Amino acid sequence: MEPRLDTSWDRSADLERIRTTYAGYARDQRERLWNRRSAGYARLADEVDRALFGNLDAAVEGRARPTVIDLGCGNGELAGVGGPLAGRWIGVDLRNDAVIAARAAYPQAEFIEASADAVPLEDASVDVVVARVLFSSLPSRQLERAVAAEIGRLLRPGGWLVWLDIRYSNPTNRAVHGLSEGVISDLFGGWERVLTTIGVLPPIARRLGPLTPIAYPLLAALPPLRSHVAGRLRRPPDAAG
Repeated sequence: MEPRLDTSWDRSADLERIRTTYAGYARDQRERLWNRRSAGYARLADEVDRALFGNLDAAVEGRARPTVIDLGCGNGELAGVGGPLAGRWIGVDLRNDAVIAARAAYPQAEFIEASADAVPLEDASVDVVVARVLFSSLPSRQLERAVAAEIGRLLRPGGWLVWLDIRYSNPTNRAVHGLSEGVISDLFGGWERVLTTIGVLPPIARRLGPLTPIAYPLLAALPPLRSHVAGRLRRPPDAAG
């Protein structure tokens, strides 16, 4: 299903930019930046993971066999940990190679090749949507708004969006951009929000080394140095999205 679009927006170009960016990440082995051999970065990654799964736990609480969608699922790794919380776990990714890898690694889950703004599922058919570092990789505000609208369409009234994303743009990677709590509120106007800032900026965290146990909590206590926004947003029970 294709979203209703602003005719001045080149959606196809945006989607191709995403494919090109991730192909470049694979070619340049950018995932090396995210390994946990650095004590400081490992501490950051652990904190981010705890926040994500804590919010997912809260979002599915009280729901019998909930349907959960992981938008921008990549290689599907969240299915390995989050999947057991769901009655039905669905990963969605734009890239064919990622979907193939996810299906092979996590056969217990479902994976769909689609853009996050045009998911081939019925209206109000999902209990929880997970957006883990998704919006920061969308190359235009039009695509951000289209994806936000699609999340509203997919979620049942009262369903939760589990949010984790970066706060600041990366000067070394123009393909990603930060999202403040104000921008999030604008994308999801009228939604209940339970959001907090967490972490330590990765360039700082990676340099902490043996000082990590002492320095990390001190730095994380300073709001301007927090790297991520984590939490959840609830679709209004009586709204269309």
